[in-house]
Amino acid sequence: MGVRSAIKQLLIRQCRRPSGLLGEYVTHRMNVHHAQLTGWGLAHVTPQADWTILDIGCGGGKTVARLADVARQGHVFGIDASAKSVTVSRRTNRAAIQAGRVRVSQASVSRLPFRDGIFDCVTAVETHYFWPDFATDLREVRRVLKPGGVFLLLAEVYRCDKFDERNQQWLRMLPMGYYSPSELNDFLNNAGFADVIVDEKSDEGWLCCLGRNPGPDRT
Repeated sequence: MGVRSAIKQLLIRQCRRPSGLLGEYVTHRMNVHHAQLTGWGLAHVTPQADWTILDIGCGGGKTVARLADVARQGHVFGIDASAKSVTVSRRTNRAAIQAGRVRVSQASVSRLPFRDGIFDCVTAVETHYFWPDFATDLREVRRVLKPGGVFLLLAEVYRCDKFDERNQQWLRMLPMGYYSPSELNDFLNNAGFADVIVDEKSDEGWLCCLGRNPGPDRT
């Protein structure tokens, strides 16, 4: 293996849970690389100024900052399993944190440190691949959503013929969930989400999944 290939592998492996100096670099790259995908995805939701929002797997914190710019009368929370990501995200959002509008903490999607039904919106940008138990974790996401609250999942790595060769490069170097649009649709429906929408931007290889929490009466 050449030096460049070895470095590439090290960087890709950092995407799962960034740590150390390489992890710091990767979180900053996430902020840049995910920006266009995030903008496209958020257009499906249109967050409101008074919303309370959770970003799961907040990485370098740019999505949190973007959401906070919109929800200026609300609150935005970010969580990440990586201590390094939490540090970088807090730095990115320092002013909003000091103003009391943003909070970032280390936590797992499998055990969200929030009471039931408090969020208008939950986002997950390029992170669901690494969730410990995707089906169960989706139910945990739904637990913290208000009735009528929306869940937005965005991804570039998903099962599709057009981008399979590109995606297989990631899969060879990093254990991650690899689902088709129809599989993701089924996952959200089985977790109890309603009005599920799966949208592709096929020329970019981007995927958006959107589901609404219908309330506690649906199982």
